Amino acid sequence: KSQPRFCVRVAPKPTLGLGYVLNKNLVMHLTVLSPLQQTMKRLNVGYIETLTIHSNGQGRMHFPFWVYDAVVEAYQKGLCSRIGISHPNADVKAVMQAKQELEKRGATLSCVFVNLSLLEREALQLVKDCRAEGLQVFATNVLGPDELASGRYTAANPTGGEISVPRFTLSQLMPLRPLHQALEDVVKGLRIRAEKPEINTTQVALQWVVSKGASPMCDVTTEANAKAVTGCTGEDGNWKLTPDEEAMLDAAADEVAKSRRRW
Repeated sequence: KSQPRFCVRVAPKPTLGLGYVLNKNLVMHLTVLSPLQQTMKRLNVGYIETLTIHSNGQGRMHFPFWVYDAVVEAYQKGLCSRIGISHPNADVKAVMQAKQELEKRGATLSCVFVNLSLLEREALQLVKDCRAEGLQVFATNVLGPDELASGRYTAANPTGGEISVPRFTLSQLMPLRPLHQALEDVVKGLRIRAEKPEINTTQVALQWVVSKGASPMCDVTTEANAKAVTGCTGEDGNWKLTPDEEAMLDAAADEVAKSRRRW
């Protein structure tokens, strides 16, 4: 039986400027190593696959030197086998700087986490740049805010097929119609071309992320969720978008983006 592969994201605790005057080992322990070890204890594991340093900072991506020291110490002690970074404002310059900081300490940056969906495409250039540098890219929030990039909730189907009060109003869903229509059109063609009548718009949205060079990360809470993901990116996912299908989705996303700016 295979062991679970854990990726732990640690947001270093702020030191309020004291990190430069306190004992470095103490700061490393308080900001990174202690949160990591506490998480591993809750998971009941002796090591994890990927340790990701994360920040929700509003400015440019920057981690103080003791964060890199702590992460490399965890790597050298065998607490993790890979190192990743995550920041909402990361750009290729900041990623390369983080890569160099790790390399100076004898470790390697393996992966970068970005927000990427048909409704949030700001990270597309960063994905290309990271791939060119040999870095793996993981995409989070791949179905967009409130899953509105999945095509599940549309102006024609605001409940997503559930018998419930609609989660969204028509004023929220109408501007997204070009994207939702494009998703449905791609699904119709794929079901015939791939001979897979079970393909749905959510899977197409995930496959669009794959077509851009990123590995989608999804919450899987039910068996149906698991089948949807594996039917797109797993052993059963032996289909891909054609360049024309990808271009159709890109054009629809462009149209929605222009419409949302007007709103």
